[in-house]
Amino acid sequence: MINWFMEQTLSLSMVCLAILLLHRFLLSKLGAHYTYFMWISVPLFVFADLLQMILPQHFSWFGSSNGVSVIEQYYVLANDTVALSAGLLDQLYLPYLYAAVVALLVINIVMEYANLQRLINNAKPLAVSSSRLKVLVHSQIESPMLAGFFTPSILVPDSFMQLDDCQQQAIIQHEMYHYQRGDLWMNILAYGLTVLFWFNPLMWLSYRRFRQDQELSCDAQVTADMKTQAKIAYSQTLLAYSQHAPLSMLHTPYGDKTILKERILQMKKQHGKSTLALIGMTLVIGMSAFMFNQQALAGDNLKAKTNTDAMAMPVIRIEPSYPIDAAKEGLNGYVQMIFDISPAGKVSNVRVMKSAPKQMFDASAVEALEQWQYQTSADGFKDVQVQLDYVIHQPEKSVERITVN
Repeated sequence: MINWFMEQTLSLSMVCLAILLLHRFLLSKLGAHYTYFMWISVPLFVFADLLQMILPQHFSWFGSSNGVSVIEQYYVLANDTVALSAGLLDQLYLPYLYAAVVALLVINIVMEYANLQRLINNAKPLAVSSSRLKVLVHSQIESPMLAGFFTPSILVPDSFMQLDDCQQQAIIQHEMYHYQRGDLWMNILAYGLTVLFWFNPLMWLSYRRFRQDQELSCDAQVTADMKTQAKIAYSQTLLAYSQHAPLSMLHTPYGDKTILKERILQMKKQHGKSTLALIGMTLVIGMSAFMFNQQALAGDNLKAKTNTDAMAMPVIRIEPSYPIDAAKEGLNGYVQMIFDISPAGKVSNVRVMKSAPKQMFDASAVEALEQWQYQTSADGFKDVQVQLDYVIHQPEKSVERITVN
């Protein structure tokens, strides 16, 4: 699991950064509608990578072999300070910190869902002939919104009834388009990915930009056939509701003052719907990141293939934590292990063949090796051998090394 997070963080950052940097250009060339759909490349990339892990025989684009594997020896370098801090941080603090933040974010979404359900249950129905969904009025709501996953409703504030028929209809159309497009489900998917990678600031920036593009896209759809006066009225409605519309994970607020100017300006620009351009740019961004990820995973594996056999090389190698007791005593040592590699490149069936000092470094070495990721292959490898040399000072000549033929 740690391997997967490491791989995905870099690649997802690449996809998100590309869209963020190109956002102004995409908005001007593709328009709000298709710029929003560019964000689908983020979950598509994750899905493609998971598919590659599940079906490596169909997605091993960088070559594989079922020949005899040859593994080099690796040093585990440490000094007293690094060993002590890394051992505590890696083994204790980081996993618990990650889990604690994820738990807090999940609790936040559960509390928000409960609050929305309370609002829906206490709201009063309002008869609106232009809406296929139930329209509810609540005095505590500041801005119109679409809420509810399985039985969606449009919630509106008391001030909604003071608007004229054209303004009411535009708001209903806006929220209905959110519903027809499945934006509530897209929001929870985007939030879920953000929670998984909460430590990556690009994910939070991308999530916010994704939600803003979602509103721009709905505006473009609703105002596409409006006359100038109708657009002015729509803009005035946006202005009125933008002052009290917080960003939410579980509903679609009609107003958002952070992009109010952008929304009004975007209404003046209507773009043709170039499906070919959208598909092309989505594929370019998504596949570029996917290929980059595969290159990172493959590393130097292209050099491993020979006429008679091939070398199984680790493409993700987790450094073992230097045992605290060994670091305090200034001990060097080694661990020789034998293990199997699945076609997906996962390590399994790790066994210690020999170690010195006996059992001092065994647990650390096995724990690290189980997290290594190797190149994908058609049949995997059996009984691969590796030696990890734990070194604080220069290796002693008496430390035995293993040679794998």
